[in-house]
Amino acid sequence: QDLEMDNLRAEDDLQDDEETGLTQHERREEQQRKQRNTRLDERFAGESSTSKTEEQLTQMAVFKNMAINAVLIGLWYAFSISISVYNKWMFSADNLDFHFPLFITSIHMLVQFLLAALVLYLLPQFRPKRPETDTVSASGGVYTRLHDDTEGQEVTADVKLQPLMTPWFYFSRISPCGTATALDIGLGNFSMRFISLTFYTMCKSSVLAFVLVFAFLFRLEKPTVKLCSVIGVMTVGVILMVTGEAEFNALGFFLVMSASFCSGFRWSLTQILLLRNPATSNPFSSILFLTPVMFLALFLLAMPIEGPVQAVEGFRALCEARGTFYSILLLLFPGTLAFMMVSAEFALIKRTSVVTLSVCGIFKEVLTISAAGVAFHDALSPINISGLVVTIVAIAAYNWIKYDKMTREAR
Repeated sequence: QDLEMDNLRAEDDLQDDEETGLTQHERREEQQRKQRNTRLDERFAGESSTSKTEEQLTQMAVFKNMAINAVLIGLWYAFSISISVYNKWMFSADNLDFHFPLFITSIHMLVQFLLAALVLYLLPQFRPKRPETDTVSASGGVYTRLHDDTEGQEVTADVKLQPLMTPWFYFSRISPCGTATALDIGLGNFSMRFISLTFYTMCKSSVLAFVLVFAFLFRLEKPTVKLCSVIGVMTVGVILMVTGEAEFNALGFFLVMSASFCSGFRWSLTQILLLRNPATSNPFSSILFLTPVMFLALFLLAMPIEGPVQAVEGFRALCEARGTFYSILLLLFPGTLAFMMVSAEFALIKRTSVVTLSVCGIFKEVLTISAAGVAFHDALSPINISGLVVTIVAIAAYNWIKYDKMTREAR
């Protein structure tokens, strides 16, 4: 019977039911079988198998992206928490009590610059490249050949290429991002002289609101009801976390909130640089271009606040107390941690978005608060703990929204 049906399908001129001898019910079944056997892969696999395979491919793509993101988030958490605990130990009056966080942070920028240059020198695949074009070298610059095939005739024109990094682009794009980054890090480290690590971490959680505002302004994120609701609940949780702080300091609070504002601004600019310019298309080249501006901004900020003479005397006293080699290691090692942390941050932004980075950052702050409780015995009230719970619930809701979006994009 199947062979007879195949013969009937091969005869294109027999379309009438009376000539084929099929009833209306049989014709409907035949049309359905014809649709199932349209493609060769479906003739063997069938519709259900194909749907199952597509669903498996979707899940594999989503889980692969999630696994890579999870590794980057884990590295970011490890380096960031280490730096936070280290800075609190180094700059607070109860521990090492080193009085020059701005100068030290500017030195960390030089360390990051040197490490980024080393990576780009040893690994050429990370060096920024121009898009693939037909290029030739000529006196006075590099030119690209544009081909225009009009009516069968090829016309070739030489157009001078712009360099990957122009002075105007560096001044108008790199400099604002680097300055905002320097202020974010410098003001944050400076605030630790006046507030506890727990209170600093709670206040720094407010960066999510600033990130969201700038992401909407720069059109990096589309406003939705679900997203705004989750961010609102998260903000409530952050407010509960900072309620009833016993060691409140107005200057420290102002410094850390200013750092949060600069952080929201700089992360949006960083995402624009990573996605829209080949010169800053990977974390290492971005660090290479940004760190000179960050060093200059922090150094100029430290000159009137901390004083260069006092900084030299402070370093000399540190060498006498701890030894020269150990003191130099204390100053330079955090720069290496910062380089690893920023590399993981930039890679995560390139794969996701600044909002995702900020939401993951909120959970990092929760871990930092826990680490501060263990290392420095910072106390939490029941209201603070309630804020932590609310914040974690909001983070879980955001992750579910993100997972649903990733699944739809993979399909």
